[in-house]
Amino acid sequence: MADETDDPTTPVRAFPPPWIVTERTAGFCVEDADGLAVAWTYFSDDADQRATAGLMSRAEAQRIAKAVAMVPEMRTIIRSLQDGLAEADADGPQA
Repeated sequence: MADETDDPTTPVRAFPPPWIVTERTAGFCVEDADGLAVAWTYFSDDADQRATAGLMSRAEAQRIAKAVAMVPEMRTIIRSLQDGLAEADADGPQA
């Protein structure tokens, strides 16, 4: 069974930054700049429900959502570091 990523006619989505975290009922939604949901993390304030359903606490779910929201920023930082290293390599050894 093929999924959408195997179909060359399916347009690639951009998910533009910034990504923000919004709290919803029993979860946090990570949205891109266009308001498209990129990821969800779910939580429960009830310890028994967390244990039974395998849910996170509110603090855990929020921490994970914030980490996901940082992905575009981290990609930009990594790209800048890679560009800087490439430039340094192109300039050759410094004496």
